[in-house]
Amino acid sequence: MSPTGVLEPTGPNRALGGTRWLDHFLSTPVSAPVERPRALRDRDGYDRRPNPLHARTTAEFLLTMRRYVVWTGDWSYRELEYLCGGAVKSTTFQEVLEGDQLPRYVFLMAFVTACAGEDEAERQRWVTAWRRLRAS
Repeated sequence: MSPTGVLEPTGPNRALGGTRWLDHFLSTPVSAPVERPRALRDRDGYDRRPNPLHARTTAEFLLTMRRYVVWTGDWSYRELEYLCGGAVKSTTFQEVLEGDQLPRYVFLMAFVTACAGEDEAERQRWVTAWRRLRAS
């Protein structure tokens, strides 16, 4: 049996015989949303959420990003990649968050999606701070 007879991209694999479950599994589209734990809010008067609007320099902005990752769940770089739907790779998260350059807009959106989900208010806070730093 040749290797090409084992994995046929054009249809059900007849070479393995009795593997309908595998063919079904491989042909099933993956459309399930990313499951994320619900973020708990701090108690009233104890809000410790890092605010990107307080950052005045790129270094402060990156420090706020690192603190925000810890505040939202202390995610690993691989978990951040998963939570943003793979839009940014774990190595890129590591390079940017441990670097000294202001991130690009696409990275920022993936970062906020990974940490806060689809929270529009959080997106606005981060984009406003990012734009202010880009303009200066």
